[in-house]
Amino acid sequence: MTTSTFPMFNTDMFTNFFPMPEQMNGFAKHAMEASTESTRASVKGMQEVGSTMMSHMKEQMNLTVETQKKLAEVSSLQDAMSIQANYMKAAVEANIKGFSELSELYADTMRECFAPIAKSAKKASKAV
Repeated sequence: MTTSTFPMFNTDMFTNFFPMPEQMNGFAKHAMEASTESTRASVKGMQEVGSTMMSHMKEQMNLTVETQKKLAEVSSLQDAMSIQANYMKAAVEANIKGFSELSELYADTMRECFAPIAKSAKKASKAV
């Protein structure tokens, strides 16, 4: 005589373990919808981040090329130092602006990603 580690499935026990099956189905449906909406917001946000990063990289490359052209035409060391100093100042300002813009995009994306999940959780907690 062998005894099974897993007793036979008992449907009554299962349904008693999960009270309000209709509401549980509703919760699961809302959770899946919230998850899908959150994923869409995440994808949209990451696309915006990628586009913004490419735009800033293009601006930086243009600034570098323009500076190199100016440096190629320089006639004195003092002019070269001035051009280089202006380049560094512009590059640092552009990077700070870019980091600020990216941090705002990331924060907005996170807010948009978690909003549907928070809304679904709030709805479920009120129902329970």
